[in-house]
Amino acid sequence: MIFIIILLCIFSFRAIAKDMSVGFMIYGDPIPEEALYVFDWLVVDPDSEHTKKVMTTFYLKNRKAKLIAYVSVGEAEPYRDYYKEIPKEWILGKNEVWNSYVVDIRKEEYIKFLLDRVFPRLEAFDGFFLDTLDSHQLFLKNPQDLQKAGENLTKLVKSIRNKYPDKLILLNRGFEIMKDVKGHADAIVAESLFYGISYDKKKMYRKMKPEETEWLMSQLKTAKELGYKVIVIDYVDPKNKKLQIEVAKQIYELGFIPYVSDKYLRTLGISTYKLKPRRILMLYNSKLYKDPSFTVVNRLIQPWLEYIGYVPVIMEVKQALSDDRLNYHMADIYAGIVVDVATYDEGEKLFKWLVDKREEGLKIFFLNTFGFPEESRFLNAFALRNVGALRAGQRYEIVESSFEFFEANPLLENIPMIVPERANYYIKVKAGDKIFYPLAITDWGGYAFVGSFISVSGEFNLFVVEPIKFLSRIFEPMPLIPDTTTENGRRLLIVHIDGDAFFGNADFNPSRNIGEVIRDEIIKRYPIPHTVSIIEGEIAPHGLYPEKSERLETIARSIFALDNVEIASHTFSHPYKWQELESYEVKDREINPNVQYNLPIKGYNFDLRREIFGSIEYINTRLAPEGKRLKVFLWSGDTNPSERAIRMTYEAGVYNVNGGYTWINREEPFWMYISPMGVNKGEYFQIYAPILNENIYTKLWIDYYGFVRIIDTFEFTEKPYRLKPLNIYYHMYSGQKIASLEALKRVYEWTLAQNPNPIYLSEYAQKVLEYRNIALLEDIRDNSLILRGGGTLRTLRVDFLTHIDTDRSKGVVGYRHINNSTYINLDSSGEYRIVFSKEKPRFNLIEANGRVLNFQKGEKSYILQLKANVPLEFTIESQCQLRFEPKPENVNVKAQITTVRYKGNKNARIEAYCKK
Repeated sequence: MIFIIILLCIFSFRAIAKDMSVGFMIYGDPIPEEALYVFDWLVVDPDSEHTKKVMTTFYLKNRKAKLIAYVSVGEAEPYRDYYKEIPKEWILGKNEVWNSYVVDIRKEEYIKFLLDRVFPRLEAFDGFFLDTLDSHQLFLKNPQDLQKAGENLTKLVKSIRNKYPDKLILLNRGFEIMKDVKGHADAIVAESLFYGISYDKKKMYRKMKPEETEWLMSQLKTAKELGYKVIVIDYVDPKNKKLQIEVAKQIYELGFIPYVSDKYLRTLGISTYKLKPRRILMLYNSKLYKDPSFTVVNRLIQPWLEYIGYVPVIMEVKQALSDDRLNYHMADIYAGIVVDVATYDEGEKLFKWLVDKREEGLKIFFLNTFGFPEESRFLNAFALRNVGALRAGQRYEIVESSFEFFEANPLLENIPMIVPERANYYIKVKAGDKIFYPLAITDWGGYAFVGSFISVSGEFNLFVVEPIKFLSRIFEPMPLIPDTTTENGRRLLIVHIDGDAFFGNADFNPSRNIGEVIRDEIIKRYPIPHTVSIIEGEIAPHGLYPEKSERLETIARSIFALDNVEIASHTFSHPYKWQELESYEVKDREINPNVQYNLPIKGYNFDLRREIFGSIEYINTRLAPEGKRLKVFLWSGDTNPSERAIRMTYEAGVYNVNGGYTWINREEPFWMYISPMGVNKGEYFQIYAPILNENIYTKLWIDYYGFVRIIDTFEFTEKPYRLKPLNIYYHMYSGQKIASLEALKRVYEWTLAQNPNPIYLSEYAQKVLEYRNIALLEDIRDNSLILRGGGTLRTLRVDFLTHIDTDRSKGVVGYRHINNSTYINLDSSGEYRIVFSKEKPRFNLIEANGRVLNFQKGEKSYILQLKANVPLEFTIESQCQLRFEPKPENVNVKAQITTVRYKGNKNARIEAYCKK
């Protein structure tokens, strides 16, 4: 300990390399999307499919991490595709610890092989991490051999720099050559300064000996004096998070960039930032639910976890228990687990796995059952006792409840009588002489048996306890919550149209095509963003109506050419039953002739690629104007695609939307009718429509004017919580009847009167995907919170009223109080630090109907640039003198609050000059 203190004193000169966050994920595990925002440099395995996926994922905007390709210079790895090209005479011997082969670095042919064969395949990366630079020392002992090896390594590094002048070059150790390659490499990386692993196959964690630390420290000091950035990787058991943080701080205080991770570099380790996990794993049983979108966890748990800032990830229980990454360690990116698996066949295996996850620090919530037997040998591990069973029809009384009952009272039967050793919140019940707790929140998480949290009444699932308040007691709400409902203090508005019946004519004027009616009566009349789709099979010459195709395509082109229209596909043949059709396609079975699976297009057999890639290509090549391309794919029919189908939309580089069931209304004011943002199917995410379409509100077209009931939904999802953006979602056939068209107009008029912030559906979809990968970080230096993302999700929420110091904060332009919460308005930088205050700031953008392009702060001035999809409006509270460019038509000043409205301009520059 004294030795370490001395080192801290000697080397705390703090000529610290730029405060960076550096990570290493090089052994083929999935790369969490959050990692692209946690780190500034991220070393990855270039041949991993997971690396290729994150490099090509279209929605990962403005990633912070430069991706650096791992290259084993001194050892050949048998799984590399070029391994077989390496002659045996180049091999010095085998490294038994890592199961790789040490290459003779003295051979000029090998250096040429690396430069000609290995590095060119890595040109898409931002740099190279050269590893195993000293492996030859395992076999070469002669000074002349070592000198030749060093000369060739120097030659290699200089050649890489000459060939790739803009790439980053990181050397793992390379102490023997670091003076010779000064100015050619950017950083020196070294492992095990304070904590490392044993150099055998067991790879046990160990504390380094003082003399080992002292020797390495001298090398790193020299590297720093030579001008290198110095990165130190130490290995600490990830279950000991406290020690990981302490070691990272120690390394940082010495002026080095830390990375502290597990011995296999499989977890998201700690650098200058530590990720605050937001993921919640939600387990379901496929024997009960064939698709994740039907599960209770998706429909009744996920919306509320999202509201308090978490990222639910749904997985089938058997798959989770066999997932190698989840079995290894998951507390680096997961905060908790929700278990809803009924009686699971492998209950004992589930139990052992959950105990291990609890020891990692994850919160666990059991819904309806435990999934394993309610026996003492299992329950003891969770400090629970089983005192009996409540039978069907048995009388009971509620003795005490920590919660007010919400939509229903508890309805209990056929559940075990569980008593926790200690409960923080609970429902306490008496049946006969037994006292038990059907619902309890404990230090490790909690449980809620059937009927205690969700009560089934006919077709309704009613919440006994208000779910946001309940789940907030188990999973502490995120301190900064990314929000997809609001931007710059205004509720977002999205309009999207499914292309159904584009071919038809209006009942009230048969000479007018429905597409023309929607174009002229709606899209042009309300010049806000619209995302509009067509069904290829309805309007193409090879579709259902070839005789109408020429006119229909002309109308579609006229719509897609409008400035306020974003282009979408609603498929080729409008599948009604996606997964059934796909199973027939894959298994080559006969389709049931009595069921309509899709539009009956002559000569067409269902082809998933044709539905997605084909319809996109048709629209882009035949209907889209020059310079404008399709951005969204809208699911049709049951809106229940498979993982394979969703993956294709990712490969096509378009957002996939539709599905969901938000239609809470005055007749059925139940929270079960509020859906989550979407559902993950495997690694891919289906984005739900925020609000349901007119089919439901018209009761499947019994009440043609019924779409006005969506206003109820808008109101129910605004108070007491803002749960959803505004979303006017309908089909082309809403233009067929006078009543449905008038209902549509009324909905538009009401919605626009709410002063929303209108955006395109693709913009909303991007925000949802960014919600799931934005990184909430703790700075190890001062424990402050930082948020890093792509800069397209530009609102944070805290559920208390406060002021924000816009001067001391980073990336913050203002805030607004809504529903006893503070909505924080952000710029587009993607990097945010929030500083709360008791006082109002000098400058506060309260609201705007656009987005922030740029925000600059000076000592006594501010420059703000705004851009909207409609004529710009904004309100600023400021103690400073304001100037606007261009000059607005309408300016209203009341005290220090200035409201500006333009009649035509959608962009503005605001300059504020302050006296103090």
